[in-house]
Amino acid sequence: MEIKRAEYFRNTLRDVIKVNAIYTIHYFRYGKKFSYPLESHPFWELVYVDSGELHVTAGNKKFVMKQGEACFHSPDLPHTVETKGSFANSVIVSFEATGRMMNFFENKVFSLDGTEKNLLSSLVWEGKKSFDGRLDDADQTKMVKKKDAPFGSEQLIKNVIELLLISLVRNNFESLSVKGADNNVSVHAEQIVESVIEILKSKITESVTLDEISEKMFFSKTYIKAVFKKYTGTSVIKYFNRLKIEQAKKLISTNRYTITEITEMLGFSSVHYFSRLFKATTDMSPSEYAKSIKADNVLQ
Repeated sequence: MEIKRAEYFRNTLRDVIKVNAIYTIHYFRYGKKFSYPLESHPFWELVYVDSGELHVTAGNKKFVMKQGEACFHSPDLPHTVETKGSFANSVIVSFEATGRMMNFFENKVFSLDGTEKNLLSSLVWEGKKSFDGRLDDADQTKMVKKKDAPFGSEQLIKNVIELLLISLVRNNFESLSVKGADNNVSVHAEQIVESVIEILKSKITESVTLDEISEKMFFSKTYIKAVFKKYTGTSVIKYFNRLKIEQAKKLISTNRYTITEITEMLGFSSVHYFSRLFKATTDMSPSEYAKSIKADNVLQ
């Protein structure tokens, strides 16, 4: 019997957030008047309040975190925690991570949902099984790996942190107001718009869809459309068409290509569609624009 060999497409899996190393996993129980010295370090730190409340200093900001809330200290940011008259428990995890979305965690306080709390709980539990030392030792700067750690424990720790970070982005990014009330939100939105424009410019000789952009950006079409409209005043596709028309004007100005050739070079479906779009954008047909360019050259 002949065996059919099926052809499948290999999809390479991309890392949007990648955890490269773990430094510490702590679970602290604080007294009513606890204060930790101001510190900084070249890696990320997650602070989660398991009970009570913590007074946090991060850079030039001070805020109070309550039970179920978490914040992140970015690399080299001076920070500390303290209690003021009440007991508190917290999970503190310090780690090294890379990825274009890591700056999303700066200057924000998150309320963890049930799934995220379970992920954090499993992270602490896996840390206890994988490393020697006390989780409440504030002076512990090096975790020693257990020789009898469960199979795959280090990979589980890495995966759990990545799952937690991805979950926080998914649950919080699109819920942020695109009205720009928060300066930090505005910065992230501007970065998204810049990235979309880069994609459009790279596709100037082709066609592009919002589905493609959404897949590349890892955000929903709805969110991309809303942010792009707010910061440019137009839709993604209209902006893309304007880029194409500007490029067409440059090509026409060289007087080296026919309108049909330019249509094909810029990936338009037909000369008729290109001409209609060109006129709607410039108030002139491509041929009228070419004549105006020649007239300008004569006048010069």
